Amino acid sequence: MVRMQNIESNKQTRSRLLKVGMELIRTKSFSAVGINDILKASDVPRGSFYHYFDSKEVFGLEVAQYYHDQQMAALRGLLRDDKILPLDRLKAFFRKSRREFESRKFKDGCLMCNLSTELADTNTAFRKLLKGHWREVSAEIAGCIGVIDQTGSGFSHLTSEEAADWLLNAWSGALSRMKAERNDAALRLFEKSVFLTLAPEVNNA
Repeated sequence: MVRMQNIESNKQTRSRLLKVGMELIRTKSFSAVGINDILKASDVPRGSFYHYFDSKEVFGLEVAQYYHDQQMAALRGLLRDDKILPLDRLKAFFRKSRREFESRKFKDGCLMCNLSTELADTNTAFRKLLKGHWREVSAEIAGCIGVIDQTGSGFSHLTSEEAADWLLNAWSGALSRMKAERNDAALRLFEKSVFLTLAPEVNNA
C-alpha cells in the first residue's frame, strides 16, 4: 500500500512540474526559465528535479509533449464530432482557440509556436519533436477538410493536406501579430477570410 501511495505521489509531483513548466515557458521562454523557478512555483523541494527528469532539455521536451497531448485531445474532440457538420467543426476549433487566447489577454501565444521560433533552429531534439507535432495537428485538420465539399471554394485546387498546412501557416502568422498587438484582430481576420474562401456558398447564404 505504501509503495502504491509513493508511486501515485511521484506521478502527481511529476505532473505538477510539467504543468508549471508549461505555464512558465509559455509566459517567458524556455531559455529564460530556470530549474529553480520551476521548483519554486511547483512547491517541490530543491534537488528533486533530477529525480523526475535527467536534464532541463529532457524536461522541456516532455513539457512540449504534455502541451501537445492536451491540444490534440481538444482538437480530436472537436474535429471528430460527427454530430456537427465538418465545416462547423473547423470553425469551432479556431473560435475556441481564439477565446482561449482572449482569456490570456492575447499574450503568451501558442507554446508550440513559441518553442518552434525559439529552439527549432538551434536544438535538433526540439526540432524533431516539434516537426512531428506540427504534422499531427495538420493531419487532423486535413481529415476534417477532406469531408467538406470544396466545390467552388478557394481551396479546391489544393489537396486536403495542403489546405491544412496553409491554414496552420496562416494561423501561426496571425498568432504572432496577436502577441504584438495584444488583440484578436488578426485572428478574426483569419477566420473571416478562411471560411469565406473555404465555403463561400455557406457564408453567402
